[in-house]
Amino acid sequence: FVQSRNSLVQNNIRIITGRVKCKKCEIMLDLEEKVSTLREVVDRERETLPDRAPRAWINSEFPKYSQCRKENNIKLILKDKKAINWLFLLLSQLLNSCTIDQLKYFCKHTNNRPTGAKDHLHYLTYMSLLKQLVPEWFA
Repeated sequence: FVQSRNSLVQNNIRIITGRVKCKKCEIMLDLEEKVSTLREVVDRERETLPDRAPRAWINSEFPKYSQCRKENNIKLILKDKKAINWLFLLLSQLLNSCTIDQLKYFCKHTNNRPTGAKDHLHYLTYMSLLKQLVPEWFA
């Protein structure tokens, strides 16, 4: 699903984009900046991750950095679960926008048992994506 950060950087992929529903907006994320932010979150929450996603992952707000500068003016486009940009959702910390079915789909295709409460599915999805993106954090 997701290439490692090293692979992305070696292929000169440094900006990750995602489609959102707003007439003027597309969000662009700096790979290294967002990986650094994720590292801070993981380090801060690591001791309290007993198989459940922390509230910060489940209750994250939509970003306020849309081109039109309006708060909460965007909505992610997540129609086809086969075409979801999982890396974008991870880096923007917007996996909470996924339905249970979408999270189960991801878990099923990453060899995680796709059952349990939504916060458990969030946890499995976040951790699987992080292990794919930055495997050195878990070595």
